[in-house]
Amino acid sequence: MSSQLDFAQQAPGAVGMSPDHPAAAHLAIRDRAAGQLAGLGGRHTIAICGFASSSRHRIPIDDPDAIICTLNQLYRHLPRADVHFDLHREWRGGNVEGTDHPTWVRDCGIPVYLVAHEDALSTTLTYPIDRLIRKHGVDYFTSTVAFMLAWAIDMIDEAVGPDAERADYARYTIGVYGIDLIVGTEYEVQKACVEFWIGIAEGRGIQTDIAPESALLKQRYRYGYDSEPEIGLLKLQELAARQQELNTRKNKLIAELQTLDGAAQENAHISSVLELRLRGGQIPLGGSG
Repeated sequence: MSSQLDFAQQAPGAVGMSPDHPAAAHLAIRDRAAGQLAGLGGRHTIAICGFASSSRHRIPIDDPDAIICTLNQLYRHLPRADVHFDLHREWRGGNVEGTDHPTWVRDCGIPVYLVAHEDALSTTLTYPIDRLIRKHGVDYFTSTVAFMLAWAIDMIDEAVGPDAERADYARYTIGVYGIDLIVGTEYEVQKACVEFWIGIAEGRGIQTDIAPESALLKQRYRYGYDSEPEIGLLKLQELAARQQELNTRKNKLIAELQTLDGAAQENAHISSVLELRLRGGQIPLGGSG
């Protein structure tokens, strides 16, 4: 039995990833240290896949012309993966409880890109980060998805050859499925970088297939041409004006409370002095002498 099943490497309801899927690409490794595969095996679509349920169903699992690229422990949800990426120095940690990710990497039967390949794990390759930085002249990688896109572009560059024209690139597609990047640092740091690499692909003439449900390459409205769209009970500018009004009222109330607090303290002081005088004390009102 495969390690995917031996070590509960499938998510609830999933069947477990199999390297022998009928549409599997069976890509060969050329040079593990250099991070090179022996080409795309004649295929023309590279599917970059993530966890987002909004468009994960669009991953072309059964397409024999597609190469399915997964990351982290996405293989738990899919019946097929052809190339895997786990680009974290501490990749053995932080995995789903009850799973054995290192054993899956050892036994998965597909190429797995790590920060540095490990001799004991014959499936692993070193991600060619230094070469890709030199090639593109930019060190801009804020997520695993960005690494995957840069790798896909590089693989297509190799497939078309050095003298390729735009029409040669047009025969290839990079699809992006199960990726939104709209929460927290994914939106603040990762989304723009992923869109940058999609732009690099488009610039070469590579076709890009972005799932229609994805938040990538989407604008809420065209700046300068469209007014702010209705997206809820109130527009953002109305909410901003309301927030400013509330802050102004709050500041006025704080100032009034501070004034009232000072008056209450003064009143309490005078009351205490008068009580002490009634008892025969010679207490000045100012508390001195």
